[in-house]
Amino acid sequence: MTLLERFAAAKTAENPLGLQLLFFAPPKLDADALLAFLRVEPELAAVQGELVRVADVPGAAAFIGGEGPPASVLGLFAWGQHAVKLAQFDAPMPYGPVESCVGPALLPPPMKVDAKQHTAHILLFYAGTHADVREQFVALCAVAGALARYDQAICVLNEDARTACPAFDLIPDAGEDALATYRQLPIPYLLGGFTKLTVGDAGVLWARTFANHRLGLPDLAIRMTDHQQTARVFQLFTGIAGYLLEMKETLTPGESLDLGDGTTYQVREPLDVEDFLTSPGLMLVLEAS
Repeated sequence: MTLLERFAAAKTAENPLGLQLLFFAPPKLDADALLAFLRVEPELAAVQGELVRVADVPGAAAFIGGEGPPASVLGLFAWGQHAVKLAQFDAPMPYGPVESCVGPALLPPPMKVDAKQHTAHILLFYAGTHADVREQFVALCAVAGALARYDQAICVLNEDARTACPAFDLIPDAGEDALATYRQLPIPYLLGGFTKLTVGDAGVLWARTFANHRLGLPDLAIRMTDHQQTARVFQLFTGIAGYLLEMKETLTPGESLDLGDGTTYQVREPLDVEDFLTSPGLMLVLEAS
């Protein structure tokens, strides 16, 4: 079976989990090098993968549609229940998705400038059969981490979650269990995005998450008094989302949330005037009481 046949057979969901990488210049990908990076991890010892240049294979361009530039390289990496599709584009990613991810992300300002001036990008799509969304995310991070080793890599985006992180954050240190690290990433870091919003003429500051519904969790929002609360609110969202996921608990409007440190929050749904808090799933607003 050819790569393209396997690419087509690895069905993606209608709205698959994915990550996007931005590059200063088109990377010269090498399948053997990527496989070597991945196989360092014991869980990935059996990973198989292949890349094909679209220009070298008649009909390959049809496997990645859309109105943007044609893909230059297609790839597929698979192990166990996991499969990750890769599509490289030697052109910038559309401005809208880049701005919605990079603009509010907690990235160094110079990296935001670099990201907006990128000239190439790679899209990763989950195409495996593993039922656990967090494990799907770990699989994507593994391939993204291998790609991040290329010098041209700038940052990794999660368009669904409207967030981004430096590409080097996904490169494991020598001897590090990379998959364990990816599993322990705070949910608001990349899987469910953490975003600050300035709302209305008065410039009211809010923080909220995006894409927690992927994990069956509510998105969270809170009104902040100033930017100095950012780290505390990020930790708050991380703790709540992590607890709900690990303990398989729920949080519903009307509840009182006691954090055990003397801080209590009332939980409510967004008001009609808070249309900036829309979410595909449940959105919950925390109000200190």
